[in-house]
Amino acid sequence: MAHADAAAHLPKILPGTVMAIVLAGLVGFAVGQSRPAVFSGPQAQASPTVEDWHGNVRRSHWSE
Repeated sequence: MAHADAAAHLPKILPGTVMAIVLAGLVGFAVGQSRPAVFSGPQAQASPTVEDWHGNVRRSHWSE
């Protein structure tokens, strides 16, 4: 029977790869912060419907 090492081998973490990922994240964050927010044109605000509320309970109109 062959004697094999049963322990899992972790992949090497190269410092250059880690620095490239961190640098790409920082550049992406900086570009995202400096660009203005773009929306799909002017947004029309619809006025909310007027309802008869008293505090947090809606008034009942069952007596009408």
